[in-house]
Amino acid sequence: MSDIRVRTARAHEHERVAAVTVEGFRSRNSAPRPERLALLRDTPGRAAAGDLLVAVHEPNGTLIGTASLLRPGTAYARLALPDEAELRLLAVLPEHRGRGAGGALLTEGVERARSWGMRALVLDTGRDNLVSQRVYHRLGFVRQYAREERENRHRPLKTAVFSHDLGRRPA
Repeated sequence: MSDIRVRTARAHEHERVAAVTVEGFRSRNSAPRPERLALLRDTPGRAAAGDLLVAVHEPNGTLIGTASLLRPGTAYARLALPDEAELRLLAVLPEHRGRGAGGALLTEGVERARSWGMRALVLDTGRDNLVSQRVYHRLGFVRQYAREERENRHRPLKTAVFSHDLGRRPA
């Protein structure tokens, strides 16, 4: 969608970004656990760990989505190896889904991770989140089944792990 622009969140927007993140996840999971809610609301911490991206609907400037692009070895990166960036907590307000905001956030995440000199961008999602998985595949992400076995070994919530080789561009 040409009326969506992705940029870095400004410090004065952190509270609104937190609200967008919570609303985006709450619509899929009606009662996030308290520790999950704290993570969703910690926009200053996520911004400090990399780049807090926002999707903005133009021309009115409404924040409609967000994603955290994280550097490896930072507090919020769970999957990233030393030469990988990680994208987490991609959320789009329910009323704006299906219009390209999620894809725009992913595409910008790929470009920024590439500009950081990373080899790959990794992310994970629920194994049953097939809508998001289709978008990841379309944008050049590849599911990493072997990595899922390692990552999910001690986790109660099993996830699907994807990576994007930053040396190639999607078709």
